Amino acid sequence: MSYQGRGNYGRNDRNGRDADNDSYSRKQMHYSPNLLSSINNAIDNQRMVSMEYDSREKGVTLRDAEPMAVVYKHGKRHLVGFCHLRSEYRSFRLDRISTLKVNSAEFTRREDFDLAKIESQMDAENASRHPDEEDEYDEPEQ
Repeated sequence: MSYQGRGNYGRNDRNGRDADNDSYSRKQMHYSPNLLSSINNAIDNQRMVSMEYDSREKGVTLRDAEPMAVVYKHGKRHLVGFCHLRSEYRSFRLDRISTLKVNSAEFTRREDFDLAKIESQMDAENASRHPDEEDEYDEPEQ
């Protein structure tokens, strides 16, 4: 199972107009429900995922990860998992994942996974950000 989005671009508004050319703000953009479904499938079946992730610091990178949980923090949903590129637990904002593929490779849940610890790190990172660095995006209710 895989999800391939177009990131936050190339969307049409309700009238079929190209949103990018109509000042469609980032605040109104979000990810596809198919992405969340694919991630939940990978978590439930302990399957590795490969994704293209657009981070503020590094730009687009290819990541292989062991998905552990989806959390809602600071107004956004995040995939929390063990990132093979960084060799540590990371959180990935769902609205920054442009493609995601659920692989056939299985993984065994790591014994050191502590969601509460990761969430507190996320809180600390968010608190240390300058207010101008935060996106104006609010996730819609689902």
